Amino acid sequence: MAKKKDDDLQQVMAEERSRGRRHPVRAVTLERERRIRKAAEMLANKECQKRDYLSGLRDLGLKDGSPEFLEFVKVWDDYRGRS
Repeated sequence: MAKKKDDDLQQVMAEERSRGRRHPVRAVTLERERRIRKAAEMLANKECQKRDYLSGLRDLGLKDGSPEFLEFVKVWDDYRGRS
């Protein structure tokens, strides 16, 4: 819980320092939302194979082994199985 509080505090501080300028936290959040939306589209497509899904994640800029990449792989495995 303390880590979440620290992350929240850092986000607030970053936004306060960037008043009147582009918001870096918002840009990161929008990018993450785009990735989640694209991954959800691939999951919903019954014709999409796991190798296509992983390739799509890499095309979105995720690196193999990164925490976010592994999280998306876990979602695939939970939703579609480990095939």
